[in-house]
Amino acid sequence: MAKKSSSNPIVLRADANIGNSAAEADDEFLFRCFVDHPALSIMADTASAKLFLSGRTGTGKTAIISMIKRNNKNSSEIDLADLALGYVANSDFIQFLNALGVDLDIFFQALWKHVFCIEYIRLRYGVKNATESKSFFQSVTNFFDRDERRATALKYLSAWEGKFWITMDENIKEITQKIETSIDTELSGEVEKFKARAGYARSLSSEKRSSLVARAKKVINSSLLAELSKVLDLLAEFEPSNKYNESYYILVDKIDEKWVDDSIRYQLIRALIECLRSFRKISDLKTIVSIRSDVLERVVQESNHPGFQREKYDDYFFRLKWDKSQLWKLVNKRINFLFRKKYSSESVFFNDVFDKKVGNKDSFDYMLERTLMRPRDIISYVNLCLSAAEGKSKVTQSIIRKAESEYSRVRLQALIEEWESAYPSLRIAFDIISRKGSDFYPQYLLSKEFIEDFMLEVDDQPAAHLDPIAHDVLKAISMKGDATEKVVTGHLISELYRIGAVSLKTSATEPFQHSHKDVPVIKASAISKDTKIKIHPMLHIALNINSS
Repeated sequence: MAKKSSSNPIVLRADANIGNSAAEADDEFLFRCFVDHPALSIMADTASAKLFLSGRTGTGKTAIISMIKRNNKNSSEIDLADLALGYVANSDFIQFLNALGVDLDIFFQALWKHVFCIEYIRLRYGVKNATESKSFFQSVTNFFDRDERRATALKYLSAWEGKFWITMDENIKEITQKIETSIDTELSGEVEKFKARAGYARSLSSEKRSSLVARAKKVINSSLLAELSKVLDLLAEFEPSNKYNESYYILVDKIDEKWVDDSIRYQLIRALIECLRSFRKISDLKTIVSIRSDVLERVVQESNHPGFQREKYDDYFFRLKWDKSQLWKLVNKRINFLFRKKYSSESVFFNDVFDKKVGNKDSFDYMLERTLMRPRDIISYVNLCLSAAEGKSKVTQSIIRKAESEYSRVRLQALIEEWESAYPSLRIAFDIISRKGSDFYPQYLLSKEFIEDFMLEVDDQPAAHLDPIAHDVLKAISMKGDATEKVVTGHLISELYRIGAVSLKTSATEPFQHSHKDVPVIKASAISKDTKIKIHPMLHIALNINSS
């Protein structure tokens, strides 16, 4: 090793690694080896419109959230598991309204606004008990004395006068129960019939259903959201000087995890996206939500709300991306920390541990080409190399190639799991490719043979009604004809591009495009028989593709 005497080489141990690929389990490396990514300052800037940190799994969203929390004492992270939203999902009243097809978006927006208003009050004014809660309300009342414009907001806050400090699950249960009581009064026992008889909502006549939906909307579309908007206006004006000029942060992470039943999870996320913009009027507050790209895609797929269009919210999303220099710095910081901690007091970096070349290519470039330019990918690959080099003093090019076999299989499985909720049929496409083995060539994806095999296997699976690719397949099978098959081909390859499995060259004058580096989406309509396709190198071994 370049930094050590050849008579006393470092021998790599079995536990040598440069940290966990998941940030939540990687505090030691994360905080000591953090790379100052521009996302940190942009997301922490209270003047910035960026509220949502969007990116693929493994791009470092949790790391950015963790650093903002660590760097700012006036921050609070909302634990989604503590919100008791399972109470909402399991409510007979909410389930009945869902079965009727009632749009619950306004109710869910009201829930989120209530949660964030209360959390801001607790964070900004240090409300920790009933006495401080009442004291805060009294100070607000005194501040807006005789201001009739604030009467509605003060009335709303008065209902929570001694409760600003109680846990969020109690808050959500209480506000949901108020809505339940109103629904029960308005619908006169219909919920009891729904509970007592399976399929009751489906058996209703169209006239009866329309009547119930209209009556339910009177409750759901009540003044609740308007009242909360006025509360936001009040909080924005209360003590506007902020003499210490401090900023306050409310953070939400892990929204992609199982924090509530899927029957309402994506509706709740959509409502969160809809409502958070209104909090920008509170100048000393920054709300930040990390959201995985595939979860955002699922939200868009499930949204039947006419006003919800992804383009409308682009100004509020920051897409987290990394370049080579940033990932090079990240790897070197972590390798140096590992070796200074376990092996040597001297500085040790990537080129001291790894062979300089793999074949005729720079080793780091070789490894980086087999990633989607994400911290998680390169950390995983380096760790597998270090593990394979146990008992040795150097990671040779043969060890890098050996580690690639396991790395490729791990990446394929991770890619499927990352996107399976949005596109379940992608697993079938990968299975067909892997069965072809070394005689597979990328243009085969455009062939009639491939698409027919794909359609037959998708048709044999239980219908995934939320998978738009499967929907195209079922439509093509029922209608038949080359035109419908071309639609399936275009949609499938478009999504393989979106998830990073392939790169595309749509015309002779254009270079190959990669979703993680270039445009994130290439529409199905842009894909033709002349489109050139490359399978990402990270998948070659896992899919049995001969890359020579």
